[in-house]
Amino acid sequence: MTLKSSSMHLIALENEPSSTLGGQELNLLEICQSLANRGHQVSLVYTKEGDLLQTYGQFCQDLIPVKRYQANRKNPFDMVKFAVDFFNDISPIKTTLDSMILSNEFSSVFWGYGLSTIKKIPLLSYLQLPGNSLRFKWRPGLSGVDKFIAVSQATKDRWVDFCGIDHQKIDVVYNGIDPPKFSPHSVDNHQQLSLRRDFKILGNRRVFSCLGRLNPNKGIEVLIKAFALLANHQPDICLLIAGNVILEPKKDSPEARINYLKFLKDMVDELGIKELVQFMGHVPNTPDLDRVSDVTIVPSIWPDPCPRVVLESLSTGTPVVGSRVAGIPEMMTGELSRYLVEPGSPEQLAEVLNQVANWRDDDPELDQRCRDHVLDNFSPKVMIDQMEMVLLRTINQYYQH
Repeated sequence: MTLKSSSMHLIALENEPSSTLGGQELNLLEICQSLANRGHQVSLVYTKEGDLLQTYGQFCQDLIPVKRYQANRKNPFDMVKFAVDFFNDISPIKTTLDSMILSNEFSSVFWGYGLSTIKKIPLLSYLQLPGNSLRFKWRPGLSGVDKFIAVSQATKDRWVDFCGIDHQKIDVVYNGIDPPKFSPHSVDNHQQLSLRRDFKILGNRRVFSCLGRLNPNKGIEVLIKAFALLANHQPDICLLIAGNVILEPKKDSPEARINYLKFLKDMVDELGIKELVQFMGHVPNTPDLDRVSDVTIVPSIWPDPCPRVVLESLSTGTPVVGSRVAGIPEMMTGELSRYLVEPGSPEQLAEVLNQVANWRDDDPELDQRCRDHVLDNFSPKVMIDQMEMVLLRTINQYYQH
């Protein structure tokens, strides 16, 4: 059968559509919403309710809760129960010739492969996490994927190198950022003062911020040590650490989250910078945090694929100091590459932060160049154009075989 489709029905597989978890969930939401605005149909399949579900409900054809995407493969009884749950869960999912499945995380790929096989529709996997050897346990699902979409070249390379995925099956589509939402710093001094009060920033302190999941892989401990070094050279500074503690699945628990946050606060106290550091938890209005910041720090020590916070901060005109790992150098090209540091080095991070701390006096046009970099290279329209092209090409190729 040959199908030349210019429209699609996207069935998106999400775990928990929540803004508190990080960029993965927000990326999928923006992709689905943009495709719906272009006239395509979207259905969301999810396992847990989250705060983004209401937004999905405004444009989705169907919102379909399912029990789970995974089974305990070492437990035969659980495997049987999983199979029963699977067939019950997929019964309300309606498909047509222009339907396709997009898995937002590798853990839902096996479930998606089953749906793809039964419904005879293509399966795509959105690679927003780095590939590693542990992904081999998902081989039965990964082998059934018709097309992979990676958020950076570094992410693609890791999935090829560590998981053996054919490089021709992976297309790269970079994230895009909505310019009006992440607009530059306001020239209204009254508004700036109001924002500083909202974030409890004292006096004229220069603001360094870090936004994202609090996790050892994100380099938070390196950041705290670097900021303590910076405080020896820069007066009137503060550090805002925004985000919830979310640990790796095997280590995560409510108790483990409390213990890790206590560990970080104890480190701050022991380094003598308690009065300079705020742990803010989840911040719903991230553009305002970007606008009130003088420098955003992304100190990742893991192969961070394409962190949204880099583009969001640059779009507001706030320079970023980030680790030279995975997709971050692909986002910070040209003159911005001078703000890249080796991961895991508090000394080098403190040195670069010291160099950029006074940019408002030393290089007052840096904010506009940061924003122009995003506008020129990471347009949301380009992102959705490329995503739409990959999806439509995949569904057309699927029916040619």
